[in-house]
Amino acid sequence: MSIFMSCEPKDELKELQSQLDTKKIELSNLKLEVRDLQTQIDELGGEQENKGIAVNVKKLTPLKFEHFFHANGSFEAVDYAYISPQTSGQVTEIRVKEGDKVKKDQVLAKLNTDILENTIREVNTALELATTVFKKQEELWNKKIGSELDYLRAKNDKQRMIDQLKTLQSQLDMAIIISPINGIVDNIEPKVGELAMPGQLMMQVVNLDVFFLNVEISESYLPFLNPGDDVSIHLMAYDDYNIDGSIHRIANIINPENRSFKVTIKVKNVNSMIKPNMLAEVKFKDFESDNALVVPSIIVKKDFKGNYLFVTDKVDGKAIAKKTYVETGRSRANETMIVSGLKPSDQIIVGGYNKVVEGSLLSIK
Repeated sequence: MSIFMSCEPKDELKELQSQLDTKKIELSNLKLEVRDLQTQIDELGGEQENKGIAVNVKKLTPLKFEHFFHANGSFEAVDYAYISPQTSGQVTEIRVKEGDKVKKDQVLAKLNTDILENTIREVNTALELATTVFKKQEELWNKKIGSELDYLRAKNDKQRMIDQLKTLQSQLDMAIIISPINGIVDNIEPKVGELAMPGQLMMQVVNLDVFFLNVEISESYLPFLNPGDDVSIHLMAYDDYNIDGSIHRIANIINPENRSFKVTIKVKNVNSMIKPNMLAEVKFKDFESDNALVVPSIIVKKDFKGNYLFVTDKVDGKAIAKKTYVETGRSRANETMIVSGLKPSDQIIVGGYNKVVEGSLLSIK
């Protein structure tokens, strides 16, 4: 028990010494902070007493202000043909290969027409006989010889052969596959000898001269877009390739799932860089004003009353800071349009605005 009592004063002394050292360090740091604060106060105070707070100002002048938004879309060929036969038959000839350029009405492929051609020859022979018989019956009928029934039967047989020949010729035409458009052949499916059927893809022909660029836009932008409006298009597959276009059509239906509508832009493929289904970013203009008041966005502050910034004012011939509340509009990059609260020729504080308060004396650089 006596040992414990003899050690207690030493422990307390160490503790007090430790506290003293800590306080000395804190005091030293506080002196440094006090010195720095005094220096700043002296600088600011002296500046305010003598010349005021140094600021940079800018005189407001109306200028043209444009606002844009971006949306992505994909390209679709304007002229695109899905080639399929209108009749069944064995493929006997394919006259093109993938990548070939073709003209409208050019023959692409042929189906087996042997049976049709034989039938056409038979019908032609029958038509010659029917024509001869009809002429004989017509001569007799004109001379009032023979019966009317024989004349009408001969006439009917001739017309039936003519109609049958037209039907067979139409079937023969359907066995010859032609291109409905100018374009490039792609995706040839069947091979010679295989069976082709109606509705079955044989090949595709696409015209790469003109494309539709389809873009889904939020319905909130609907009031700001019109057919004929200019747009800027960036092909996302290329770093620095941009082309100009204009709105070709605006859809009349809003998609209820995502509240968007389709905008179609017609684009000429001048350098053949556009491919079907390629992605692009489109820049649309949704606002334009020729006499807008624009300020740097960074100088606009906000408090419980609203947005404000500082302008210069004159009191007793001296420049002071005036806190002015404003209504802001659209922003672009680092600029914001002011809708109300400012007028042309106002001088706004654009440098040193963080140092001033309402009524601060200013030194305008």
